Amino acid sequence: MKSVHEQVKDSIDRMPSLSPVIHKINEVANNINASAQDLTDVIQLDPVLTAKVIRMVNSAYFGLPQVVSSLKQAVVMLGVNTIKNVALSSAFLGQVSLKGKTGLDGEDFWRHSLGVAVASKMIAKRLGVEDKLLEEYFIAGLIHDIGKVLVNNFFPEMMDKILALSEKNAGAITDIEKRVIGLTHEEIGIAIGKKWRFENNLLYAMGKHHRPVTSGSAAVFSMVVSVADTFVKILKVGFSGNHRIEPIPEEVWEVLQLNEETAFGTLASIGEEISKAKLFLG
Repeated sequence: MKSVHEQVKDSIDRMPSLSPVIHKINEVANNINASAQDLTDVIQLDPVLTAKVIRMVNSAYFGLPQVVSSLKQAVVMLGVNTIKNVALSSAFLGQVSLKGKTGLDGEDFWRHSLGVAVASKMIAKRLGVEDKLLEEYFIAGLIHDIGKVLVNNFFPEMMDKILALSEKNAGAITDIEKRVIGLTHEEIGIAIGKKWRFENNLLYAMGKHHRPVTSGSAAVFSMVVSVADTFVKILKVGFSGNHRIEPIPEEVWEVLQLNEETAFGTLASIGEEISKAKLFLG
């Protein structure tokens, strides 16, 4: 009989791959010589994705002053990086859903994920991150708990045991997962992210949001998503199966030059921003 580790690895292998078009979009967007037309040509290889991107661009989330009728116009108005991330989030959500009958409510889970996405973007903006890079923080927050989706879908009995122990306050969620599965949702998330060829920024958000790192080029993503995750729990936006609210390490506050008061102030309008972003969930 296979070990749990081997079963998890098999489950990751069975998860759907992202469309080749998405990988091509990433390549084009990361090429400093790429033009708006180059990105438009790649996205248009997938007509469904093209329609989704145009629909999102015209939503209240972006609040553009005029209706965008073409993909090229969207790329010109919002920039290559923003459209890349809109396409990536759309493709990701098209491949991932909570299945199986466990105690983890799908609607609550995705509301939490969307809340962390919105909060991550708001915090990044507060930190002075360039507008063209903000959507990457949104995606980082949106996918941070992807490892829980795999546990929920492939190991429902273990998920219910984790939920029960968390409700009894039997320790940090990652410690509980280690006891039940032998792996944390962060470790599983990194493995999924590597399968999907995500960049380090997203891998750090998926794999380091419970124990954020404070140095290195991608560390800011783990810190921002960690703060966003914590405050979304405090504000009771959705529920991801984790009953415990861990304190933010003092070093994280120092590196980000934030504190609890400024974080609450930054997220004062989160409810309104989540309403605008609901379109991302379909």
